[in-house]
Amino acid sequence: MVWWPLPCVALLPVHGDLLARDGVSSVQEWEDSLADETAALRDVSSDVCWQGGFTKERCCRGDPSTTSECWDGSYSFGECCPNADCWMGDAFTYDFCCGDKYGATGNPACWSGSFTHQLCCLANATSNSWADILASEIETEQFYKMDDFYTDAQYGDEWGYYSKGHVLLGGGKGGQGTESTQQFAHFTTYPMALSPHFARVFCRLLFIMWVQLNERAPFRIVEMGAGSGQLAYDTQQCVRTNALGLAPALWRRWAAAFEYTIMERSPALRQRQQARGLRSVAGDAQSAASCKSVLAALAASPACTGGLDAPECQATERGTPEAGASVVLSNELLDAFAPVKLRFGLYGKPNITDCRSWQEVSLVHTITEEKLQELLRVLGYSQDMADSTISQVRGYTDATFCAMANSTIGLEVQKQVSANTSCLAITFSLSELVNHLDLGVPFASHNMRMRIRKDGKLSDRLRMITERLNSELQTSVALPRDVYRQVRHQLRDLPDLEAEFLHATQTHLFPVSIGEERCEDLQWWFKAHEARIARLALFYRKLGYPALHLVVRPGEDNFVDLVDCLLGPTGGFKLSLDYGANFEGLAHSLSVDGTNDGIFVPPIPHELMEGLPECHNFWPKCAGRIDWTTFVDFTNLAAAGEWRGWRTVFYGPQNLLEQLSRLNMSLHGQSYSIPGYAVLQDGWASRHVKGWYGRESDMDGTGVQRWTSFKALLLEKPSAKESLSPILFPSWHLDARLVDPCWSFDPSTVPLADWIPRQGNDPHDALTKLTDEINQQLGRQYAEGYEEAQLAVRLVDFLVAKSGCDILRQEAAASALEQPGKWNAMRKRLLLKWGDMWGEETVTRVARGVFERLAGEDVANATSPFACAGQQAAALLCDLPGGASKAGGV
Repeated sequence: MVWWPLPCVALLPVHGDLLARDGVSSVQEWEDSLADETAALRDVSSDVCWQGGFTKERCCRGDPSTTSECWDGSYSFGECCPNADCWMGDAFTYDFCCGDKYGATGNPACWSGSFTHQLCCLANATSNSWADILASEIETEQFYKMDDFYTDAQYGDEWGYYSKGHVLLGGGKGGQGTESTQQFAHFTTYPMALSPHFARVFCRLLFIMWVQLNERAPFRIVEMGAGSGQLAYDTQQCVRTNALGLAPALWRRWAAAFEYTIMERSPALRQRQQARGLRSVAGDAQSAASCKSVLAALAASPACTGGLDAPECQATERGTPEAGASVVLSNELLDAFAPVKLRFGLYGKPNITDCRSWQEVSLVHTITEEKLQELLRVLGYSQDMADSTISQVRGYTDATFCAMANSTIGLEVQKQVSANTSCLAITFSLSELVNHLDLGVPFASHNMRMRIRKDGKLSDRLRMITERLNSELQTSVALPRDVYRQVRHQLRDLPDLEAEFLHATQTHLFPVSIGEERCEDLQWWFKAHEARIARLALFYRKLGYPALHLVVRPGEDNFVDLVDCLLGPTGGFKLSLDYGANFEGLAHSLSVDGTNDGIFVPPIPHELMEGLPECHNFWPKCAGRIDWTTFVDFTNLAAAGEWRGWRTVFYGPQNLLEQLSRLNMSLHGQSYSIPGYAVLQDGWASRHVKGWYGRESDMDGTGVQRWTSFKALLLEKPSAKESLSPILFPSWHLDARLVDPCWSFDPSTVPLADWIPRQGNDPHDALTKLTDEINQQLGRQYAEGYEEAQLAVRLVDFLVAKSGCDILRQEAAASALEQPGKWNAMRKRLLLKWGDMWGEETVTRVARGVFERLAGEDVANATSPFACAGQQAAALLCDLPGGASKAGGV
């Protein structure tokens, strides 16, 4: 099967309704495809079993003994009938559940969950998944849920990377860091690398929001997860020193209203922030329960020292018009929210909003008995205590994994492998097999039994995996989650021994059914994204993929709930910056590679690597000792806001928060002229400055894809009426159906995921046209399209700041193109500012494309994203009431 390398977000203020049922057409098309047997992934059992008078209705309406003439040495009830798992064991029989005496709906005592009358008596429903059958006789409570493991390793009190202080430079293997620096050990954030300019862009935006909120006083900012506190420090300095250059009377009102509070989960970081004189309160951004403590901190403002009876000084359960927050900020916070990886099987007739159609990935840790014995002795266990602990985990391993190995699925595997194969190897080989996308591993248990028994390619692969795992796990035991936590607790102050433990353990990913609590948490997510999931399911089903792989962070919904609580009834803004993309782009990157869990290990400094195993090859390996990160799903955040009645104001690359040109506003009977500000001053453009402006591809011509790079999402909780956007630049789309029709291609997603549908309705036909040369060209085209859409906005903003809007009018644009002298003079100015960063050819080509669009050339047809972005930026800057004007020399 041909697929693509992973690689690249779209324009116009087109946010539409992310929850709109005009996406119902996608859902309906998906449901129609389920009724079309020719469009579905093939049910191998039906294809093989039902021939020559043998039908499912005749042979499966019963148990294995009901129509024994259907079964011989070639075919069995268990591999042909979807209801085979209804009659495993002695407790339930066909007569007991489906006998005539129980009437048309059978014996109600038999029906639970997916075991229904339709399935068991009539064989007329989707079979149970093989993963469910594999784990049907065990409890998976002691498997580690992915989000729990992620949270423990990042923020857990015992061994969390942030909680233990490894995040701080000098934290080393023992944690805690030093008092002498504000830098992180693992990364440098934009507020630090671009200080103070990054914060001044924020400062200007906050001022515009304050104006739009009718100069609200107090104007309270809450930054969540402030890291070193650099953004908070520089923003407050910007306000105190009038770095924006506001008129004196206006600045005095602004500075008097401005208050800034940090909410921080990490004790080590909170201590660092407070040491810088910043107000910081403990709280978890993934829990709405943090609202009360943050509001209490806001009510403890210095302004309330002598006015405790004032409404703004009253601590409440939820924000009030007087005592709530006005703006909630986050920068590089959301990527740390704990992820859950989900798998949606595309075989049969799965229901998108039914949890039974989904599985979630959990984790299991193993260690050899010898290593565990050695570790326990070093920890001071007596021999009896050590033997007891090992006996406990050995018993857990046998009870759990041998039960799975003896399920109907496990027994089929046993027939294919050596007699001495361990239960762990049998079980984990099945979970690993899921990621072999070329095999098209089915969802239904009877299909899986059929494939294991009769599909030579699948059984050969299964044997190969099982043999490898058996050699690795022959003397190993599985650690229940609670035992793993206990060991990490005992190792918390023993970094060298902790590193030995990380060397000795293996982590295995295992699909399990979604439990009731998780199902309840995901209901809003299923409903909010049903249409998007349906489009993805159709796309991958047509290509023959067996499943979708998606990542959801439950904390994102909780985060928006927390912000909603803080903003109160009169509303305000939420602004988040992080790396990520829209829902569908991220889903494509996960679904084409089953081993991609959506969790990434940033470059690790040498100091942190001392004594550790190789940490980059598999993200869980060095849990607690290194940082992890994920790509943020901005569509999900915006949908969570829309769910609560908010609106999306802006989404796009982070540098579009910057406006060099002046902004003129008339609101609430007052006029404001707000100076522009730019991160790029007259100095050298550093790597981080280039990154800020979107110039992030490598310079050797290979075209690194940047579609998941830093974005900003601005949401507004509406008050009496909608206000104009504080950001006067084109907003990118959050849903594939809202892609700008001006664009000839969409650089905001995986290139082939956009290219294939543009070739027609048959994706297989499109793939037959795909060559390595075309694939490479697409990679470069989409990478350049992503970056140049940002450059076009910067060029337009620069021209407005230097020359005003008249130069961008249609007649003036046409004149500039027709007169070489005019064009070369303007081109020279653009190259002087942007040439070193972008290169002469790119600046010239993008500028010409924008001016051709402004001049009215071929405007009826779709064109390059950068030409669209430049045209839209000019309209937003120059055609809105007020807008931009010449700001003078910069």
